[in-house]
Amino acid sequence: MSHPHDPPHPDNPPERRQFPRWRDPTTATAVATVAHVLVAGAAGWFLLQQLAPVVRPLLVAVFLAYILLPYHSRLRHHIGGPASIGALAGLTAGVLVGLAVVVYASVLGLSEDLPHLQARAAELLHAAERELGRLPPWASSLKPSDVPQDKVAAQLSRAYGPLLGLAADMLLEAVVIGMYLLFLLLEGSRFPDRVRRAYPPERAEEILQIAGQVSAAIVSYLRVKVRSSLFLAVPVGLILWAFGVKFATLWALLTFLCNFIPYIGPVVAYCLPVGFGFLWFGLGWEPIAVGVLLMCCHALSAAVVEPTMIGNAVGLSPLVLLAALAFWGLLWGIPGMFLAVPLTVVSVIVMNHFESTRAVAGLLRGE
Repeated sequence: MSHPHDPPHPDNPPERRQFPRWRDPTTATAVATVAHVLVAGAAGWFLLQQLAPVVRPLLVAVFLAYILLPYHSRLRHHIGGPASIGALAGLTAGVLVGLAVVVYASVLGLSEDLPHLQARAAELLHAAERELGRLPPWASSLKPSDVPQDKVAAQLSRAYGPLLGLAADMLLEAVVIGMYLLFLLLEGSRFPDRVRRAYPPERAEEILQIAGQVSAAIVSYLRVKVRSSLFLAVPVGLILWAFGVKFATLWALLTFLCNFIPYIGPVVAYCLPVGFGFLWFGLGWEPIAVGVLLMCCHALSAAVVEPTMIGNAVGLSPLVLLAALAFWGLLWGIPGMFLAVPLTVVSVIVMNHFESTRAVAGLLRGE
């Protein structure tokens, strides 16, 4: 008879110790990993929200610097490095500030026409009520309740304040982007030498290779997107100007910018000027003609111009683009939606260079 403290016999190995499921080492490691990821994600979300006024214009300036650096490399051989940086940064900052001033001035000018727009909105609402009043009794639930004209005016006045604040924020952010861009152009030409001095040769070349791929992807996407947006915005502006729709320049600029937001942007760029056309002209043939012509411009751009010029420049699946729009739009609002596609493209390029995330990059590209 064996004693409880005697060593186990070779023919009778000890039973393997069983842990409770929640104390199993593998499960505990998985739970700890998930907890670390959640904490890191929550901390990153909080920091990106709090640092948005600093990080957001910096990212825009980085993307612009990627576009301007090749021109800087060629221009500095003719007029010198400092003059080239000053010219490119000054021209870009002037364009950004000029566009922001146009938006701000247009929003300020909107206040002069606000009474006219309020009266026109009330008129359209009453016309809609009259048309819906002709519906049969079973469709009475579709009929809107009586909305007084002063309530419509209050709604339009309430929307004007945030719009003016948004235009002022755009003006301030354009100035900040110009300052960031100046320093990025100053340091951009020194970046390869600093990387080679800071890292071993193999690691430095790998970093520069990733930076080169990021630069090529961003430049390729932004160049073709700017061209396709111009092909859409210029006809839209001319149509609105020809029909006498006020703030035609503002609507053309809005069309140009919204075209950088996939799927959602073109819808917004179409609905806002057409809706304003109905407010400006009332129920007549002019806003209907404007709506039809703008629809033709957007359809031609979506069916011919965009596929021909962009093609597979983005290389992301539509579902990934929608998820990126939702994430960055929820985080940073409208500016985040403008940055959603470039940021996602950069993330995929970086993840593709690491073995642990290469499969995720393939999923995001739809491979």
